[in-house]
Amino acid sequence: MISDPALLAVIVLGGSAAASAVMIWPVRSLATRYGVIDHPGHRKVHSAPTPRLGGVAVYLSFVLLVTLGYAATPYLSALPRVGSALPESTHVLQDAYRVGTKLLAFMLGSTVAFAVGLADDVLGERFPVWTKAAGQAIAAAILISAGVTTSFLPFQWMNVVVAFLWLVGMTNAFNLLDNMDGLAAGVAFVASLVLLINAWFLGEIFISLLLVAFMGSLLGFLLFNVHPARIFLGDCGSLFIGYVMGSLTLLERYLSHASGLLFPILMPVLVLAVPLVDTATVVFIRLREHRPIYVGDKRHLSHRLISLGFSRRHAVSVLYLLTFSLGLGAAALTDATLLQSVLVLLQTAGFVAVVLMLMFIERPAPPPGQPPA
Repeated sequence: MISDPALLAVIVLGGSAAASAVMIWPVRSLATRYGVIDHPGHRKVHSAPTPRLGGVAVYLSFVLLVTLGYAATPYLSALPRVGSALPESTHVLQDAYRVGTKLLAFMLGSTVAFAVGLADDVLGERFPVWTKAAGQAIAAAILISAGVTTSFLPFQWMNVVVAFLWLVGMTNAFNLLDNMDGLAAGVAFVASLVLLINAWFLGEIFISLLLVAFMGSLLGFLLFNVHPARIFLGDCGSLFIGYVMGSLTLLERYLSHASGLLFPILMPVLVLAVPLVDTATVVFIRLREHRPIYVGDKRHLSHRLISLGFSRRHAVSVLYLLTFSLGLGAAALTDATLLQSVLVLLQTAGFVAVVLMLMFIERPAPPPGQPPA
């Protein structure tokens, strides 16, 4: 028989997915009406003009569901039928007020990240790069001001700096990763699934429900974003997704009572290794070629896979699988021994080495007169 937390999670997942999917139609109409369209170009892989602003549906479905759920929790808990149907969940959610300050900061910060991306989508080149960076910094500062930081470093200022860099870095990582149909939202969905597995087994029901609501919002959007995409995330969506992923990894707990090592704190880095490695390699390539790091190109891992003969769907599927494989290894760190932790890290290093080889090793040119293989 399904447990009541699992039943609640299914309801939340279905509700957020349905809300996100339903919102896609009016969002597409608005984007088309006001000309918020992503046109094909030499740096783009799509061949037809496609509406942006899909992130509006992801943002609204997630924020509205979480806000309404949090506000309704005290009243639902008082209803006898709800209490009898969901006794365990009701008991846990009665303490939701304890995280009210952090939840409010999380929602405000994610709204700022979304608003910055929306302004970039609508204004385009008229929106200065420094303004976009400043908005991301403000979003990160809002969450940190509520006490959401790392805790493994000896001095609090160090934890604040690491949290700030993590939030801004992750926000930009998903912005850069959004370069192919279904990629950024799909990687975020897979990574959230791995984080959900960890949170669920550690009994973190509140964080689990946030992850489930986020996954549902992504799922509803992905129905329209897989290749060939009928709508794109836009910067409002990719910045929002990156900020949420960075925030939830800071809010989640990774050490169990049986943990005797600090290796589990590396879990977010391993789960999100695909966007992190992709961002690091792209930035390195652009700096090496003396190009601005904020100007897009076709040097991402997804583009590299296509150049090696993968179709767009297969290239995206490879990155989903890579995210899931790295994430499952990371999930094992919670109760791992020293030897097991080292093996997981070696496995991750192997995956990263393969990715770097795919990115930087060129195939030799065929001899003169011989056609390419």
